[in-house]
Amino acid sequence: MRQRRQKRQFLKSTSHLLDISPAGRNIFVSRDKQIQNRKARRIKVWMRVVAVLMSVVSLAAAALFVWSYLIPYFQQEFILPPANSQLEDPLLTGSMAPLPVYDAMGLPVYDNDMCLFLINRSNPAQADFEPILYTAESVAVDARIADALRQMAAAAREDGLELVFAEGYISYEEQGRRFEEMVDELMNGESGLTTVMAKTEAASVQPAAGQSDFQTGLCVRLSADPETFEDSRTYSWLRSNMGKYGFIFRYPKGKSDMTGMKDDPTVVRYVGSANAAAMQQRSMCLEEYVTYLNSQ
Repeated sequence: MRQRRQKRQFLKSTSHLLDISPAGRNIFVSRDKQIQNRKARRIKVWMRVVAVLMSVVSLAAAALFVWSYLIPYFQQEFILPPANSQLEDPLLTGSMAPLPVYDAMGLPVYDNDMCLFLINRSNPAQADFEPILYTAESVAVDARIADALRQMAAAAREDGLELVFAEGYISYEEQGRRFEEMVDELMNGESGLTTVMAKTEAASVQPAAGQSDFQTGLCVRLSADPETFEDSRTYSWLRSNMGKYGFIFRYPKGKSDMTGMKDDPTVVRYVGSANAAAMQQRSMCLEEYVTYLNSQ
């Protein structure tokens, strides 16, 4: 009797689970095994939850990247020119346009229809002409020369010089306002010039509406005194380096009879690196160079 009681008590305290297998046999599973199975199921559930969360986070990050970077980038890259723009860019004329060519500085190379587009007394612009503008180095310029201007300014800073620009694009209306102000000043001031003389004098400094090359968006004026600028380190640096970025002095010394403007070393103009090198080699101003090319 004592032995039977001990046996029954032993069986009663043992942890086991009676289950029926698909084959109809009894299967005994210990409590430890059950706990392990529950833990395994919980781990699988949490792994699935983590996987779903990671997928959601990845999709959200991808959507944020597309929305904040790719869409603005392609909008800027493929923006169409306004109807009144007279400057054509191969990059903006259609998907079948050829890929751009880049120079040694990594800047796009444009054809002469853009680089040598000229506005002066002989080639006036219409009142509604306005290039696609972009602000670079605190001035508005033709968007296509923004990178060249920024690179040139950055290179000057690396050499310890700061290129500060006073103005870029000047609209038709603003040209007219400045011209009339100067004419009035010359007529009513100490000079006391006649209307014809005042207009002639003013045109050599501030062109009449539609006659300023600043309307192209390819010219910028440095914040400096034209009378002393040629004696500065900045002028020497520009003379030696700006051609690599496609810039020239727009109204160089000794060329006023061809430009129709007084000498002004503070005005630089984009013509492309190849044209800049050719003009420097031949000591030509822009009007002189365009005439030379047309005669070839």
